[in-house]
Amino acid sequence: MTVKDSTVPEHRPGFRLGLLHPKYLGVWLLMPLFILIAFLPFRWRDGLGAWLGRSVGRRAQRSRRRAEINLKLCFPDWSSDKRQQVLDEMFELAAISLFSGTTLLVRSRRWLERHIKLEGEEHLTPYLGGDKPLIFIVPHTWFVDFPGLLLASRGYPMTTMVNPQKNEATDYLMQKARSRFGGKIFGRGAGIHSLLGAIKEGYSAYYLPDQDHGLSRSAFVPLFATHKATLPCMSKMLQATDGVIFPMAALYDRQRGVFRGVIRPPVTTVVEDAEQDARRLNEEIEVLIGPEPAQYMWILKFFKSQPAGRSDPYSR
Repeated sequence: MTVKDSTVPEHRPGFRLGLLHPKYLGVWLLMPLFILIAFLPFRWRDGLGAWLGRSVGRRAQRSRRRAEINLKLCFPDWSSDKRQQVLDEMFELAAISLFSGTTLLVRSRRWLERHIKLEGEEHLTPYLGGDKPLIFIVPHTWFVDFPGLLLASRGYPMTTMVNPQKNEATDYLMQKARSRFGGKIFGRGAGIHSLLGAIKEGYSAYYLPDQDHGLSRSAFVPLFATHKATLPCMSKMLQATDGVIFPMAALYDRQRGVFRGVIRPPVTTVVEDAEQDARRLNEEIEVLIGPEPAQYMWILKFFKSQPAGRSDPYSR
């Protein structure tokens, strides 16, 4: 595939003297510690992260409440003990992802190859070197950046969209890690057309469509045991790009210290019905997330948008 230069502004903040302002001092003071942690044996790193995540998670009342509401909606048959166990594990994984994230900035290509594995890579093989762009549809898990960076390190020209961080020093470091091997990063404000334009130029896309984007843009379809406002995005992306979609989950194996990109069979068919297309996305999420629910970012307000007559489940 031929990759051209895009005229759409990217979100790639560079270093500037303003980032040395005292309000960012905490970020720069913590960076040596995080770099040190990135070189620790994974069991030490994960042990520290699990302790911190469980401790903070039991005090973070707002985040824990949102996550518990989400789990009750999706898995109403679970016992209270099962929910609390998953919540504790989720917060542990959140902290482990925080401590391991610096590895994406400072560890070598060889390290990435040894510690990030693609499962289901055989689904990609028939399309490698072809004319169709590859589009990875990835739900919001804690380790979402790892498979994408591995693909970029292997020479895949990657593009994605991000929510810029309010802390500009943090945002600079995060985008520096994500763009370490090239590619294009767009802020959410640039719109989906920026991503589609990069795909048409030959970039492989890394797209996270599973947040609540409002009822006006979504279809209200089942997800696990509840319903969710879901973007009917897959058919639109196939039509706009003539590409191939691969649902993929970014997970972590705590026993082996391996970051996993679990790739599902490709989606190539277009469906005209928006509800059917949105449901198809949620079915993929169920298959990818269902076996390891603690890996998902349940702290997000996935179910805020409700039809008329239904209340916001997060309201007190």
